[in-house]
Amino acid sequence: MKKRYLVPLDGSGLGEQALPWAELLANTFDCEIELLRCYEPLASVYMLPEFAMPAPVYNDQSAVQEQLESYLQSQVNTLKPGIAHMTVCEGDPALAILDRSATGEIETVVMSSHGRGGLGKWLLGSVATKVLRGSKIPLLVINANTDVPRHPKVQKILVPLDGSELAEKALPEAVVLAKAFGASILLYRSVTLTPIGHPVLDAAVALELENTKDYLEAVRGRYPDVEIQTKAKVTGPKLGLENEADKCDLVVMSSHGRSGWKRWMIGSVTENLVQATHKPLLIIYHWED
Repeated sequence: MKKRYLVPLDGSGLGEQALPWAELLANTFDCEIELLRCYEPLASVYMLPEFAMPAPVYNDQSAVQEQLESYLQSQVNTLKPGIAHMTVCEGDPALAILDRSATGEIETVVMSSHGRGGLGKWLLGSVATKVLRGSKIPLLVINANTDVPRHPKVQKILVPLDGSELAEKALPEAVVLAKAFGASILLYRSVTLTPIGHPVLDAAVALELENTKDYLEAVRGRYPDVEIQTKAKVTGPKLGLENEADKCDLVVMSSHGRSGWKRWMIGSVTENLVQATHKPLLIIYHWED
């Protein structure tokens, strides 16, 4: 069985913004696409005030199933013939996505953020956040509020580094993508800004900047068969990443994953970038107990 890219949909056009990227990856790496549509159980629907007078379609579960299957089939028809499959399930959308991604059959979850609409009106923004914090496999997040071309291109990939081994774990995946798309990689690291103007602090920042440049050059030297550029800049990490992301087609970065109650925690830089960047962000997880 081929590996699959899992694309959760909520019935909205915003959620469908993930489809062009899923199709690009599936075609490039000879994988399949699985479209997942999940709806809340009737019991939870009736508990919501806005559904105090439910529409007739909720009175018949088979009608709900047929409606969702019809919607998914319409999306399958927009993709390359034979590449896509569809799954309809009942339950909490975020948990359904995480459960499906944990089967070993899914290569990457590809989903939009900040979409809203469809049956049950679940917020894909909040669902994406839960998946972001609980996923154990790579997650590609597409900002649904940006224009996604029908046929995206990857010419430049941004890999943010902070000097840690964890951040560098994103590099092998970025290299694979760069080779597949004929793209270049930009290794970027911010150096903390100290606007005080004190000579000692300014000298320390200048030294850190030089050390950072040397570090990035050393990392680049590990991958001689890929076009890699490096950039170190004295600025805040969030602002620096946002500015560099705008100049690239895709961001690939690592993030901590944690089990148990800690699974709903994630690095603040990663989560801030998901919220701020207009470019697709591929998150590679490193899990710990």
